[in-house]
Amino acid sequence: MEKSENSDVKPQVREVESVRTEAKDLSSQILDAISLKGRVSEPGPGVSRCDEDPEHLYKIHHAWSLWGVPESDMERSMDRLKAELPKRGWKVASYGRDKSLAKNLELVADSINFKFSVDITFMDKRRSSEYDAPHASKESGIMVNLESACFSVPDGKTVEGY
Repeated sequence: MEKSENSDVKPQVREVESVRTEAKDLSSQILDAISLKGRVSEPGPGVSRCDEDPEHLYKIHHAWSLWGVPESDMERSMDRLKAELPKRGWKVASYGRDKSLAKNLELVADSINFKFSVDITFMDKRRSSEYDAPHASKESGIMVNLESACFSVPDGKTVEGY
C-alpha cells in the first residue's frame, strides 16, 4: 500500500468535550439549514476509538434523524441543504441517489473549517415500499451521520477516561 501524503500528519490534540461540543454545534447548524419543524431524535454525540491507537485516538460521531413532516418537504429540504451548506463552511462532495434498492437521496459534505464530515440521507418510505423492503422504515425521514477525523487525547489521558 502506498503512503498517502497525509499519513505522517499527527492527529490534533483536543479535549474530548471540546470536540463533542463542536459536533453539537455543527449538528445544530445542519438542522437549521434543513429548516423543517419535525420530530428530532435525542441522542447526543458519542465517542469511539480510532484503530491506529485505541488508547489515545478517538473520533466523535453524532447520528440523528428528523421525521414527521411530508416527504415533499423533506425532498425540497435536501435541495436546500445542497445550496445552503456551502454558505455555512461545508464543501459538498456528492449529491444524488445512493446505491440502495430504494435509491435514497444522499448528500455527503466535508467541513472546510472543522475536521468533520457529514452524510445526510433522505429515506423516502414511498420509494422503499416499491420493492417491499423488509427493513424499510415505516416513516420517511432525514438521517444525519456526522463524524470527526481522529483526534488525540492530551498527554497523560486515555480515551477510556472519557
